Amino acid sequence: MNLYVSRNGQTFGPYTFEQAKHFFDSNQLLSTDLALVEGTEQWKLLPDLLSEISPSRGTSVDHTDNLEDHTESEKSLVEQKPEAKLLKKKQSNKPETNVQKIRRTKGGTIIIAAQEKSFFAKIFSTIFVFVFLFLIAVGVIVGAYFAMPSKMGPILSRFGIDFDELSGVTASQEVATATKSADEIMLSEDAWNMLRSSGIRILPIVGDKGLQVISSVDPELAMKDEDLEKLMIVAPHIISLDLTDSKVTNAGFDFIAKMPNLKKLFLEGVEGIDSKGISKLKESANLEYLNLIRVKLESSVVDVLISIEALREVYLFDSGLDESEINKLKSERPKIFVNSG
Repeated sequence: MNLYVSRNGQTFGPYTFEQAKHFFDSNQLLSTDLALVEGTEQWKLLPDLLSEISPSRGTSVDHTDNLEDHTESEKSLVEQKPEAKLLKKKQSNKPETNVQKIRRTKGGTIIIAAQEKSFFAKIFSTIFVFVFLFLIAVGVIVGAYFAMPSKMGPILSRFGIDFDELSGVTASQEVATATKSADEIMLSEDAWNMLRSSGIRILPIVGDKGLQVISSVDPELAMKDEDLEKLMIVAPHIISLDLTDSKVTNAGFDFIAKMPNLKKLFLEGVEGIDSKGISKLKESANLEYLNLIRVKLESSVVDVLISIEALREVYLFDSGLDESEINKLKSERPKIFVNSG
């Protein structure tokens, strides 16, 4: 009958009953060591297992008769553990292949000795962690680029990363959304000549990026819908659009709605527009200021103004809206400054 002994996840043996008893009596095997009988699967505390086997033999073990066997087994044990006697063996480089189930006889507690990770498992874990962190870093960079393309674009370009090329957007297909200062806007000579010949006044925003567009006070040169269409080549850079007393109609709002960074819009005295045209401003995400003085409006415009989330200032003097409609706007959007005259 042979026994296997386990200590700290390491398994030794096989030993005969006599060898195990001798090592236990000489304190080379400990009372906390675990053991099992060869051919069985149940681990027990070594002293408990020895006590179970000993009665079945009927007599005590004669240590003198087996001294030679003990000596040979001790030599074998030392050969297995050249670095340390008394089973204090250096941990083997080869991990156990299975998780061991160990059952104590007292209380029936089951102890699980976890299997040590193999070399390939460690490599795989390291690669997985690296890839996971890499994907997080890429996600942060992509998110920062789409949140601040004007700032992140030049930084990434220094490292040879061009998001426009990666996304399949060519120079001819570029759809710019970032506001630039007047000296940063790159247009062809023909495009600039077209804007100059239209009589449209285009000025830089003082102390900031972007452009302001002002319609002429001369009725003969006042801006029309076709002039707004010409402005589409600089639409992302228009911050302020003054169409006071212009000849723009409801159709012109189709172009105004395509100015993504428009913050201020002056429509004072424009006779060709009404609530239907103004309703096209619902998607103007950055519109903060709206001047509708002397524009004849219907009550439905109040719901449109309420829906413009960025709106903070609106002028409605002589617009035809009654007090109840003005109060509705103030009640629904208390943060908007409403000047109704």
